[in-house]
Amino acid sequence: MKKILNSLQTKLIASFVLLILVIAGGTFFITFARTKEALLEITRDDLQEIIGIASTQIGPQDVLAISQLLPGQDGTPAYLALRHKFQEMRSLSKNIVNFYVLRVDGRQITFLLDDVDPTDDPALIGQVYQEPDPRVFEADNSIQVSENIYTDEWGTYLSGYAPVKGADGKTAFLIGADMLATTVVERQNFIGNTIYLIMGIGILIAALLIGLFSVTIIRDINKLNRAAQKISIGATDVTVDVRRQDEIGELADSFERMVTSLKIMMDTDESQD
Repeated sequence: MKKILNSLQTKLIASFVLLILVIAGGTFFITFARTKEALLEITRDDLQEIIGIASTQIGPQDVLAISQLLPGQDGTPAYLALRHKFQEMRSLSKNIVNFYVLRVDGRQITFLLDDVDPTDDPALIGQVYQEPDPRVFEADNSIQVSENIYTDEWGTYLSGYAPVKGADGKTAFLIGADMLATTVVERQNFIGNTIYLIMGIGILIAALLIGLFSVTIIRDINKLNRAAQKISIGATDVTVDVRRQDEIGELADSFERMVTSLKIMMDTDESQD
């Protein structure tokens, strides 16, 4: 075991594999971090497009009906009809788990509508949003999307918000959409696992190539070593069967010339005797 560990072949393979792992590891972390950022940005763009389209589906009658909702009317036919419409919109996008309507009054945000079924603990009309995404306060005049994944009292999400105008042209309320953080994380994990797989295959192929390369080097070095051992005990019928176009090949050629010179010297000594 000690001989194997100290062999040149083991050292060559270990050195190259370690070098590959260092380079591959650094490349992975840089690539994965950049890919996660790009993927988050793509997801934010998708969410921005979804919430923008959803806001255009709310007609003047819907705006009026939502604006007139009062606390305690969560079970009225008007509310149920609006909730059903929002649920139908949500069904068109597999990544959206919730549509809702918010009213912004200074720094206070209250719910006007939540399309979640009563069994899933929806927000009630007039309920204050205790831990809102900061981007909500910027959505009065333009579509906004969470800067990053955030957590509130209902869970961890990436959210989008769009203003909905009333008959007077002013923002009557905001429509919001939630995408579960797991959706974003799953996308990021898929990219990460793909990079892992590609790099793993690359490292394996590189290790095999290095192994084959080192085997040929050690094989030829061993041939030279055996030839040197034979010469050391006085053998003159030594041949060096090494044919390479690199430094080891040059060493083998020099070795053959040395063996030829030794034969000539030994023959000359014998003739003089």
